[in-house]
Amino acid sequence: MFRKTTAVMISLLLVLSLLLAACSSNKGATTNGQANGNGDKPANTSGNEGAAEGASEEGVPKPEDLKYPKAFPDVPTPVDYDKSYAYDDMSKSYTIDIMLGGFINQPATKDMIKEFYEKTFNVKINFTNLTGEDLVNKTNVRFASGDAPDVVLLGDRPVAQALFKQDQLLEATQMLPYMPQMMSYVTEEYKKWATDDGKMIGIPRLPTFPDVWGNFIRQDWLAKLNMEMPKTADEVFAYAKAVTEQDPDGNGKADTWFMGAAGAGQGWGMMAGLIDMFGHRGWNVKDDKINNPMLDGTNKAFLEFIKKLNDNKLLAPDWYTIQWEQFKAYTLQNKIGMVNYPGWNLLQEQYSASQNNADTLKNWAPVPPLTSELNADGKLGPGGSPGGIIIISKKVGEDPGKMKRIAHFLDAVQYPNKYYWVGNQGGGPEIWPDYTKVTKNEDGTYFYDSDMVKLQNEMKPELKGMMDWQSVGYTLIWERHKYSPEFPYNEPGDNYQDEVRAYPRVTNYDMLLNLDGPTTNRLKDFIQKNEIAFVLGKRSFDDWDKYVEEWKKAGGQKLIDQAAEQLGVGKP
Repeated sequence: MFRKTTAVMISLLLVLSLLLAACSSNKGATTNGQANGNGDKPANTSGNEGAAEGASEEGVPKPEDLKYPKAFPDVPTPVDYDKSYAYDDMSKSYTIDIMLGGFINQPATKDMIKEFYEKTFNVKINFTNLTGEDLVNKTNVRFASGDAPDVVLLGDRPVAQALFKQDQLLEATQMLPYMPQMMSYVTEEYKKWATDDGKMIGIPRLPTFPDVWGNFIRQDWLAKLNMEMPKTADEVFAYAKAVTEQDPDGNGKADTWFMGAAGAGQGWGMMAGLIDMFGHRGWNVKDDKINNPMLDGTNKAFLEFIKKLNDNKLLAPDWYTIQWEQFKAYTLQNKIGMVNYPGWNLLQEQYSASQNNADTLKNWAPVPPLTSELNADGKLGPGGSPGGIIIISKKVGEDPGKMKRIAHFLDAVQYPNKYYWVGNQGGGPEIWPDYTKVTKNEDGTYFYDSDMVKLQNEMKPELKGMMDWQSVGYTLIWERHKYSPEFPYNEPGDNYQDEVRAYPRVTNYDMLLNLDGPTTNRLKDFIQKNEIAFVLGKRSFDDWDKYVEEWKKAGGQKLIDQAAEQLGVGKP
């Protein structure tokens, strides 16, 4: 039996190589958010070579004069660095407190990326990297206690809405004039998404993986099991049962399973994509009335399906509580029959885990949108959403110099600005000059190249926490890969991502809505607690109608009313 302890051990060996290609510190001393006040010049002013004491505001637009593009640029270009940040007096030193959700979520004993940023931007950085749910909880606690961080990179807009209503956040339009690179991405649609009651509550983040997440199946196992690509929920279940019971890896052991959530007990993780079989996963309009998966049976059907998988023991050990990185040990050691993943990353990670066996690139294939008795219209979930939101503490606005330094730093690490590559994929040429390089393609895009073997040898386990810096600005929207025998996963991986991008998707109504943040947060906690109870049999589906009424009383009805009003449709 492939036990959990074995999985964890293998995962620790794999995590460095996998995250280095994943296009995939404990909190420092509390800062009062003020400048250090020593007036020392930075040891290295390369963060803004042209800036001097008495920095110039020339060319910085007023908040009311900001121009929001209608769409992303086809091929972004870096801003004129020295001219763009001439407003920042680099002779002043500041302490910046940053929190974000990462992949490793533990400190690096020697964080070379942090050291580079501190030297380049003349700052001291307190860097806290946490899991998504821990980030939300820690953010709320720190703001409530009066110890607010300066910057938080969230994946959850409702948290930002709640804090803004508490008068805790700086309006984003106060900082955006100092962020010309970011302003090429803050589209009219993104601005609307980040606006609540006429105020811009934060800065929309670019998605890391833009609409390339999809269900991937072991097509080699399909062939061995004499099965076709599943098209319906029933066929998915039949495949799940066969994968678990018919020994597709041929080792004579009961050590293969269908899937796992890998969400660390905080949600459905990679299994969340299965809900699309049953209907629209978010707010939507049906028959000119507002609709939600809680109201039309979509959520119920999804949970019943997950319960059926669990009852039949078709899911991996600790399928709900295991963390994402640990779960990779199952996936990449050929123990899992379906995952939800970006295609390029899956193939690259499988190739690396197999000691560069190109035959393993044929193992996986994307699953086209699935259907069910409840939903005959096969489509993936909504696309085009931001990758989250950057919030800035209101106290930052009390120190204009510090606000400008934060704007300078955050903008300088956006694609394809001067320091974009520093913190991405475990460190770019500035950190690993002997092992990494960035090449500009003829079309103006860029290709990141690294010597994986040498880099993995240098990336010791105690350094892996610095990989979470890529959460600050990493995006694959414009990155290209080099097609050559040296990188056999690049072309099929890109093709798979193009295939998933091209699948039909349901309408993204969430981009048109601005629902109450605190209510949305309460409902999220309410749903998470109850959904797993239904799946584990701790609550009967006979209580479903009662549960829906509880959901309405917990805030669901309030959001129904708001969504109907904002979209100009009726209520059910």
